Formats: sequence, C-alpha cells, structure tokens
Amino acid sequence: MAPASVQRLLQKWGLPILTLFTFFFLLGCRALNEPDEGRYAEIAREMLQTGNWLVPHLWYLPHLDKPPLAYWLIAISMKFFGQNEWAVRLPIALAGVSGVWAAFLLGGAVGGRRVAIWSALLLQSMLLYFVMARMLTTDIFLTQFVAWALYFFWRSWWAMQSQAADQKLNFFSWHLAGWLAIAAGFLVKGPIAVAAPLVPFLILLIFRRRQSAIPTFLAGAGAGFLLFFAVAAPWFLIVFQRVPGSARYMILGQAAGHLLGTTIKNRPGGAFYFFGILAIGLVPWTALPGWLWRRNHWRKLDPIAKDGWLFLNAAAIFTFVLFSLSRAKLPAYILPVFPPLAILMAWRFFGPNAIAMPKMAWRISLVLALLLPTIFPVLLRVAFLDSTPLWLRCQTPALAVAALLIFRLARQWQPTAIAAAAAGLALFGFLLTTAEIPPFQTTLRDNQTLKPIGLELANAIKPGDALVCWGKFPEGLPFYAGDAISPVHRPWLGDVDLTQVPFEFPGNRERDADRLLPDASALARMVESRQRVWIVAFGATLAKFHNAHPSLVLHPVMRCGQWQLFVNHDEPGPSREDSRLSSNFTLNSSVCPLKVFP
Repeated sequence: MAPASVQRLLQKWGLPILTLFTFFFLLGCRALNEPDEGRYAEIAREMLQTGNWLVPHLWYLPHLDKPPLAYWLIAISMKFFGQNEWAVRLPIALAGVSGVWAAFLLGGAVGGRRVAIWSALLLQSMLLYFVMARMLTTDIFLTQFVAWALYFFWRSWWAMQSQAADQKLNFFSWHLAGWLAIAAGFLVKGPIAVAAPLVPFLILLIFRRRQSAIPTFLAGAGAGFLLFFAVAAPWFLIVFQRVPGSARYMILGQAAGHLLGTTIKNRPGGAFYFFGILAIGLVPWTALPGWLWRRNHWRKLDPIAKDGWLFLNAAAIFTFVLFSLSRAKLPAYILPVFPPLAILMAWRFFGPNAIAMPKMAWRISLVLALLLPTIFPVLLRVAFLDSTPLWLRCQTPALAVAALLIFRLARQWQPTAIAAAAAGLALFGFLLTTAEIPPFQTTLRDNQTLKPIGLELANAIKPGDALVCWGKFPEGLPFYAGDAISPVHRPWLGDVDLTQVPFEFPGNRERDADRLLPDASALARMVESRQRVWIVAFGATLAKFHNAHPSLVLHPVMRCGQWQLFVNHDEPGPSREDSRLSSNFTLNSSVCPLKVFP
C-alpha cells in the first residue's frame, strides 16, 4: 500500500480505532469491586433472574436510589453476552465511546475538523473520564447523554439563527433530539440531566437578547418538554403508584437530599472539593486551563464562534458550580464537565484562532502523562497493600527517570507534537495501570472484589446450609454466589448498618425482618447448632463476636481484603426445608478456639 494511502487510512480510521482500543482493551480483566460495581451488576442480574424490569431490586428488596436505564442496559448486555465482567462493563465502555463521539461532533460544529479530532483525543486521555468509563457507575451514562444534548442544542441554536424556512424546521428536529437526550439522562440520574444542558442554552438566549428568537425557542421547548415527559415520566408514575414511599424517597431523599445534604450524610466535602478533583481528573492536561481564558482569543472570534465559546463555557462552569454548591460530593459527580472542557481546550489551543501557550506548560503535560503508573505502586502500598513485589517497586523510579528524559527531549519539539506525545503516553500509562490491578484485587484493604468468596460459596454450599453476612452488607456477593443466594435461599444478616443500602429505602427493614439477626447471641446459637453455617464477615466484626463467645468454633475458609469466610462444620447440615432457624432457639455449644488466618 502506498504511503499516501496509508496516511489517508490513518486519518480516517486512526482516531476511531484508538478510541475503541482505549475503552475496550482489558475491559473484563478485573473483577467487580465493592460496593458500587457489585451493586449495579447485582441489580441488573436480579432483573434477569426475576423478570421484574420495572422496579430495581438489590438482594430482592426494592432499590430506588436511581432511575432504571443504566440497570436496563447492563441487564440487556448480560442477556446477550452472559453473566461476566466484560458483559457488565460493555455498556459503560460504549457510553465512554459515545461521549467521545459527541465531543468530536460538537467540537467540529464549533471549531472545525481539527478541533473535533483534538476534542476526542483530549477527552479520552483525561484520567477521570478514562477511569469512569471502566468503573461500573451511572456517571459515564449521564455524561454521554449530557454531551449529546449539548451537541443537539447547539445545532438547534445554529439553525435558529438562519432565516431560511427549512432551517427553522431543522431547529425543531435538533431541539427535540436534545430533549430526547435529556430524557435518557433523566432516566439514568434524575434532574441534573435537565439542568446541565438546558441552562447553557438559556444563558446563550439571554446573552444575545434576541427577542425574535424567543417565540421559536418557547415553541421548541414546549414540544421538547412534552417529548421529555412522554419518555421519562411513565416509569416514575408507575413506580410511584406501585411502590409505597417511593415518590417521597426519590424526590426528597435522593434528588433534594443530595443537593441539600439533608439525607445524604456519608459524602462530605467543602466548597472547593471539586477543584482538587478537577486538577487530578484532568491529568495530563491539568496545566491547560490556566491559559484557557484569554481576552485576545475572545476578541478574535466571530459572532457565531462567540456564541459557541459562551455556550461551552456555560455548560462547564454551571455544572461545576452546581455540584460545588451541593452538599453531597463524590469525585465522579463532575464528569459531565469534561466533554465541554475538552472541546474548549481543543478549540483554544488547536483551533483556527489559537494563541500560543508557553511550551513549558505542554512539557508539564508530558510529565503528568506518566504520573499515574509512576505513583501507582506507591499508592498501592500506602493505601491498600501491606507489601508490593519487587518488579512493581522498580516501576516508580524507572518511569520517573523516563518522564524526566522525555521532558528534556521535548525542548526541541513543537507544541502539537508534545500534545500528541502526552496523549499517547497518558493512554499508555492508564492501560498499563489497568493491566497491573487484577493480581492485587483480592488483597486490597478496601473496595476489593468479593468474587473469590462468592465462587467458593457457589461451589461449597449445600442444601440445608445457612449463610450469614455479618458486620457489613456485601452488596455484590450474589452476583458470584450462584444458587447460594436466591429468592428462596436468602442469607441472614447481622450487625449491619440499618440506615444504609438496602435498608434506607422505606419498608425494606420490615420486608427483611425475618432475616435479620437481632444480636450476637442469635448468631452464637446458629453456630453451635448441628446445621452447617457459612459466615461472610467484614473486618474485625467477627473477632468482636468471638471475644463475647470464646467457646464457639469457626473454621476460616478464605480472606479477601477485609472480607473473610468462615464455616462452623465441615459436613452439611439438615435439609434445606429445615434450615430456617428461628432467632430464639438454643442448643448446646462445643468448646474449641476460633482459628485465624496466618
């Protein structure tokens, strides 16, 4: 193939191939981590198992923390590709690709093809975006729908400026598409999906003060709201009617509770919380926003370009401020900021009116590109592991030397070459770290997977055995436990926080009352019975139990991070029909000390 043909092929397919590789390479290599990934996967699994696609359930109890679209997508993926980590993460990888595609189109619409390419490249090489496109949460779903709504609304604004009749019709088409994206986002995470893309459009309308555009906008908004209501409202109306307490819980407990901090107490953070998250999440491009807003750049823009610049700034800044003012804070909340911010940076530094930025800032991006794999062994040792292998400990000095060497070599490079190298090194570092995580996922001190314990229970538990979860609620355990946990064989729960998932939802405590052990004495009576009892315990909670009942015997089976699996007998107990023990029965105890792990 001729060099010119190869170049054309790379120009056409290079970015799509790179994007697919970024989000799909090693997608299923890591087991599901607690609690979020295990929870979302288990909810989707129960939809398939029970056939109830209307009301999400966690451990067969109603779970209405969020609307159902993300669960539906995960369940559909598992239906076609099986119950495995790759199938579970396929929808979030596709959402990551979708968000990059939306940024590509919006970047092209405001700044041309060069801006489009760099928008896509910058976005997928941002640390937080890359991580959340591989972490099973709802944030990447919301982000893609917000990005698409922004693109559709910008196209509708462009059409609204035209005097041609066919463009007026295009306005309604694009505007309705924007509201459809809002409806999908609303079915993922609620009201933020409406505010994040709609407020920038309103700001643009107010800024331009075009009275003639207001009737057109109101007509489009009215039709759009009807479409939004037709798509998003039915699920809420049906669930509010069928599940008592769901309306109050979702509106006051979740939507308003997150914003005001009245019901969400475990997600603290000050007003400047997201500034640090943004600085880390933008790696390796953390230095770029310092040169993003310059008066000279604004003056060079034509009126339509100024509209686009204002629109994207409003999208990024409004969403950032909204979450900064919210009382509930988690790092992934500001993910919808990243697509418009990536487009702004691509437009500012690679667009037709680009103004040069100091080369030192670009060279800093080169160093930051290798930051994650350089500090990963240290983070692993300090935050999670007690020790790391020698080969991993050598990674930090080796990559640090490589980063400094590249930093020196880049003095002679052009900014575009430095930026391309930084993007490539960043993706290399992200994927390298992704490949290094699986060997350590069962030895983490927190957020570890429950896969080994679940598989052990699936193979070892027999009819007549009882299962107790003690000290903490293992949200994703049923995903791996097979028939050990099912609608007809549900575990006993003890010493768990009854204000957290899944008992925070009204009525769940009562629904599961017959499976809640009231105190340690009830567990002691189960352990000393003839029935074989498996205990999944968290942290030191079982040690406290043993201190109160030192004569009871428990055999350790395995440890997985802070989670431990014990059994009281080696042989199966009575038949399953006799296994539902009441909480007030008494049997003689046997004397044998508790065995512990080495």
